[in-house]
Amino acid sequence: MNSQTISLVRFPLAFAVVFIHCQGEVMRVTNWSEATVMDAYYTFKLIISSGIAQVAVPMFFFISGFLFFNKVEQLDWEIYRTKLTKRVRSLLVPFILWNLLCIPLTLLVMYGESLSGSASPERLHDYWSNINWPHLFWDATAHDDSYVNLFGTKQLQAYPILDTFWYVRDLIAMTLLTPLIYCLYKTMGKVGLLLVAACIVLRLWPYMTVTVHSLFFVLGCYWGMNHKELYIGNKLTRRLNYLLTLALILLLAYYQCDMSREGWLLMPLFRLSAIGTVFCLARNWLMRYPGFQFPSLLSRSGFFVYAIHIEFTLPLGFFITKAIFHHTQQPLLLTIQYVTTPIVVYLLSVLIFYAGERLLPKVTAALNGGH
Repeated sequence: MNSQTISLVRFPLAFAVVFIHCQGEVMRVTNWSEATVMDAYYTFKLIISSGIAQVAVPMFFFISGFLFFNKVEQLDWEIYRTKLTKRVRSLLVPFILWNLLCIPLTLLVMYGESLSGSASPERLHDYWSNINWPHLFWDATAHDDSYVNLFGTKQLQAYPILDTFWYVRDLIAMTLLTPLIYCLYKTMGKVGLLLVAACIVLRLWPYMTVTVHSLFFVLGCYWGMNHKELYIGNKLTRRLNYLLTLALILLLAYYQCDMSREGWLLMPLFRLSAIGTVFCLARNWLMRYPGFQFPSLLSRSGFFVYAIHIEFTLPLGFFITKAIFHHTQQPLLLTIQYVTTPIVVYLLSVLIFYAGERLLPKVTAALNGGH
């Protein structure tokens, strides 16, 4: 049942990642008693993109850790070597290819924007001349996070040239560290699990490139090593977790998610709670509709969509929806445009993937990491 649950959530989570990047401009509500219809539009975008959708990347980390140790009774060198070999194809090869490919894709998009008059032609030269070649795959861009944790520590936000691939970079790093995670579990057991969860909630993390989000991978490893179900079996606990997730969403909406320090501090707790909620909802759905599956094309193209959308189909999708809605400033139409944009972006990405499978199957398979 765990494998069916994971298969079910892959597409919605990939779609949620696209939703995160389709948020666009938002304005924080400074006075709820004087909130306008436009404020409601901004808040709606925040709740979806900066709130609910934020469960996606932590869940992908969790699932990756879970699958690494699922059905593994003991991690020895042979199993570790086999796992690493598979992940060279699924992670390392696409990581290198997409980070290189994003440079011409970005230049192409910038050239198109210059032709349309929406951007200056000088942007192409500036982008090319400012590429940090020695740090291309690790920290081509870096800055401090806006807020500090409860202990007053800032967190480093560093990205490869294809910035969304910080996730793949961190996943590769954590995969290499799985023997250490295995030793941690064998040594500390549930105490180690609680310490990892505490570090996530408190954002207790050293000032380093690999992010605190990677600890969700460690939680997934614990679940896999213990052969646990991705479902909260106790009915009361499950319902309490549902209520906690809902309460945190409402609080995040009130505090405007990561646009306030309070929302930024609440977000890790929401992510933990929401992971349990999503797995339980998915399992309940499968219990009600046992044979349900998303179309195969949507399921197998998720990684490709994640890789191509940020630098190519996202700008194109924004261009299309803005043209359709005639650059409207009417709140209701803006809301419809906001919901429509990720659908357009996802469809464009899937169409490119489908064409790639038909015309360049080996290249597309390499870019998709065999997913």
